[in-house]
Amino acid sequence: MADNALVTIENTEVSEAKIQAAAQEIDFANPTLTVTYGTKTMDQIAKFADSILGNIRMKDSGVVGEQLSALMDNVKTIDIQSIASPHKSFLESIPFIGKLFDKVGATVAQFDTVQGQIDKIAQKLDDAQLGLLKDIEVLEQLYEHNKDFYADLEAYIKAGEQRLEQARVHELPLLEQKAKESGDNLEAQKVRDFADALNRFERRLHDLKLSRTITLQTAPQIRMIQNNDRTLAEKIQTSVLATIPIWKNQMVLALSIHSQQGAAKLQKEVADTTNNMLKQNAEMLKTATIDTAREVERAIVDVETLKEVQQKLIETITETLNIAEEGRIRRQNTEIELKKMEEDLRLQLTNLASRKREQDLAHARGEPQEVEATVVDSQK
Repeated sequence: MADNALVTIENTEVSEAKIQAAAQEIDFANPTLTVTYGTKTMDQIAKFADSILGNIRMKDSGVVGEQLSALMDNVKTIDIQSIASPHKSFLESIPFIGKLFDKVGATVAQFDTVQGQIDKIAQKLDDAQLGLLKDIEVLEQLYEHNKDFYADLEAYIKAGEQRLEQARVHELPLLEQKAKESGDNLEAQKVRDFADALNRFERRLHDLKLSRTITLQTAPQIRMIQNNDRTLAEKIQTSVLATIPIWKNQMVLALSIHSQQGAAKLQKEVADTTNNMLKQNAEMLKTATIDTAREVERAIVDVETLKEVQQKLIETITETLNIAEEGRIRRQNTEIELKKMEEDLRLQLTNLASRKREQDLAHARGEPQEVEATVVDSQK
């Protein structure tokens, strides 16, 4: 389910209109571009994370386990053995006084109280199941919002990459050519400022890509939580519809056996039946208890799933680091090119100044054409 969620969100289509709208926000002359570009979507992602923390409770077997433990404690208070095999003491055999020591009667009376408690706990389990189902619906809404965030980030990234490529391929070379032809230091500074703006914008796109990766990771996480909720809801339903009725049936059976023991002439037959019932009840109670304990202690997520998720996250982190390293290398190469450009600019300015001085001297000697030719030859 987590893998399907990842595939679904990655296949989210981004409209061309949304990309164009994002491109309209790109103005390299704006000094706050790298701060404002994509900020609205990133703020929405932050609020989205807060809404998850505010609306989704921790989903584990704690609450369910507490209710089931309470059921076990209530059932254990019933002394089925005293009902099924009542061996009266001497004091219990005395008329009137014996009633004060009748443990069987006290145990039977206890059934009414325990049954009420079990019914209350079953109602709490029903309420917990309803809450889980509501949370599943909320998570579905959050999943759709996360898809929208991914589409917005994808639009900003695509628009930014297109605009960045256009600026580096066309606009930056034009500025460099203009600065080279004019020999003006201000034009050279404009080239450097524009290149710095492109580098900062590239880092901004890198941050947006990190946010896009987070939205991709969030999608399978939401699906995992939904799956955990469904598992707990099913576990609660099993307890309410199967386990609790079985326990009540066993209580009824124990009481029925108690009523049969009133006939003295069938004492031996009743004793044999009682022994069989005790064995069967003990085995059934053992089986039900073990099954319930296993269900409560069962992990809500398989180890294989956790390994696969971890592998995906490791691959994502590795890819992110590779992208970051590539960006660093590109920026280093850009810095080398910028230094080379500055050195070429200084060399050109020096040559121009030397040529100007020679022309002035030639003009003073009345030989401007010959000096100019000499200067040209020296430049060659």
